[in-house]
Amino acid sequence: MKYLRLTSTDPYYNLAVEEFLFRHTEEDFFLLWQNEPTVVIGKNQNAYAEEHGIHVCRRITGGGAVYHDLGNINYSVISSNASSLNYACFAAPILEAVSSLGLPCALNGRNDLEIGGRKFSGNAQYTVGGRTLHHGTLLFDTELSRMSEVLRVDKEKLAYKAVKSASARVVNLSELLDPSQALEEFMNHLEQYILANTGATCACPPVDERIERLRARNASPEWIFSDKRYLTEYSIARKKKYPFGLVSLDINMEKDQIRALRITGDFFGSLPIEELERCFIGHRLGDLPPIDPSPYISGMSSSELRALLLTQ
Repeated sequence: MKYLRLTSTDPYYNLAVEEFLFRHTEEDFFLLWQNEPTVVIGKNQNAYAEEHGIHVCRRITGGGAVYHDLGNINYSVISSNASSLNYACFAAPILEAVSSLGLPCALNGRNDLEIGGRKFSGNAQYTVGGRTLHHGTLLFDTELSRMSEVLRVDKEKLAYKAVKSASARVVNLSELLDPSQALEEFMNHLEQYILANTGATCACPPVDERIERLRARNASPEWIFSDKRYLTEYSIARKKKYPFGLVSLDINMEKDQIRALRITGDFFGSLPIEELERCFIGHRLGDLPPIDPSPYISGMSSSELRALLLTQ
């Protein structure tokens, strides 16, 4: 495994480096990096307009929107030797490194790292061609009030978790550590722990014209905001929060047939959601095809998707 610590705080560049290493190399990598204030949305989420003077980025993994600033640390694990959606395996080095500072932490739910029931890290994964990208945030000294303002968490998601606000269930690690512990010291601790316990060796940032092309794509409005599945009007809308994530259906009907279907949410999946959407085009709601949605929406059964489509 190679260890790489990015010094850039440009979110479009950092996500480009991560994707380049994932798609165009064969080695395993562990990355630490930080971004300027940024909202990063999942591949299946709707993008909303920039506000508060921060960047908006779209990543290639699923899950919900996350907020980055210079009080937050990001980590990435890229591997060809681990199964996808095995969050415990990928998050283990982080959990161990944080626990070694006297903070007992654990993976909770599908993708959150928590201390005493309060979240300090959200994680996401993407697998293609036997290669997995796992990445997560680490709240160290993030502006939680600003994070709450810009993320606009779906009320249904909060209702499912039975909490009043997103900020009520998150915590900065700096609140739990010795006040003298600075972010740079914490990053150095993570680095030393990874190098000592994973067998990783230090690497230099790659230089490749494909990274610049990925960065340009990441920063383009077409990538961030445009969605080929977008429809200006929908005749039917469905939404429900499940243990595996929030699923929203926007259905355009022509007479009694589905003319277009758009599925969004903060769920995870190993196959493109567009493939699942196309399976229902031309069918009547009362005569839906028997399709297993779990490769597209991990954890969802055909009966659950059918019930959501038929909800009145």
